[in-house]
Amino acid sequence: MLAAELTVASAPAVQARRFEFDQRRTEVRFVYKMAYATQRGRFTKVSGTLDYDEAAPGKSKINASIASASLTTGEALIDNELKGTDFFNVEGSPVIAFKSLEVRTDSPTTAKVAGEMTVNGITKPVMLQVRIESHDDPALKYDVGARRFFATTRIQRSAFNMTSYRSMVDDDVDIEIDAIARPR
Repeated sequence: MLAAELTVASAPAVQARRFEFDQRRTEVRFVYKMAYATQRGRFTKVSGTLDYDEAAPGKSKINASIASASLTTGEALIDNELKGTDFFNVEGSPVIAFKSLEVRTDSPTTAKVAGEMTVNGITKPVMLQVRIESHDDPALKYDVGARRFFATTRIQRSAFNMTSYRSMVDDDVDIEIDAIARPR
């Protein structure tokens, strides 16, 4: 169902550890303004892998995919509109993808990740603000080494050919990726 992968890989000399996103505990949330109201939604089908070395996080690479049909706002009318051809076009573009190009570390647990995001078949550059930390989910207490992967970015919907309702819907869309990455 998903052609998804999140991979963070390092140079051969570095001992990277392979992680996979826990699909039950991973989602991508988005926020935008419509008129005077803040609207929220999320994608619930996200998968991926992460090759990560705490000693050299700047050598990482990321690839991720999201099933666009997993979009939900809690309102069927809005979901149907957003899944249609004027927005995410889930039939014509069933996968939203991200591929990293460069990782600039700010600290051992934070980084800026430059990459490309593909939505509606259109690929544009994006910058993710990323934080990786030990998990705090009690359900994973026996999953030694699991990490929480949290990233944020802002995109313009018009860059991905989502231009309907310009007079009502703001062009800026804030995105949060919230994942638990388990070692494999």
